[in-house]
Amino acid sequence: MFGLGKTVTMALVGWLWADLLLGMFAIFLAANTSSAAVSQPEHQSVDPQVVQISIPIDGTTLLTGSNDAISQEQTRIATTVTDKLVQLKGQRKVAVALAFASNELPTEGDRLAKAATAKLNTGLFTGTVVKTYHELVVGDPGRTLSLELYLYY
Repeated sequence: MFGLGKTVTMALVGWLWADLLLGMFAIFLAANTSSAAVSQPEHQSVDPQVVQISIPIDGTTLLTGSNDAISQEQTRIATTVTDKLVQLKGQRKVAVALAFASNELPTEGDRLAKAATAKLNTGLFTGTVVKTYHELVVGDPGRTLSLELYLYY
């Protein structure tokens, strides 16, 4: 009728059969491949209960003191915070630390919080995310550091 003979029909059937076999081969190949075992890293959970620690600091020394005096005050702060944390919660690592330094000026409070928490990066604070903020207190030259600590389980 259209000039198509048996040879054309058989050729089309042959290509169709080959395509079906190729498609099934790809499906079975994908279904039978076993993936390599992937090791899952240990997931640590963060305790939603906050641990609050407030300590006195020497804001004048941290902002305007000599390098040695600043380093001594930072070491004292880190030691005091770590000791209080161990007394309250044992040897649990800190996930997130929010630090609030009191001062009457916001910019000085921010600088003070950064200086006060500079050495909170070892021991229980290794890998801790530390965010520093100011706490506005009228007439305060920087006497208090308040920490909100979120610990790993």
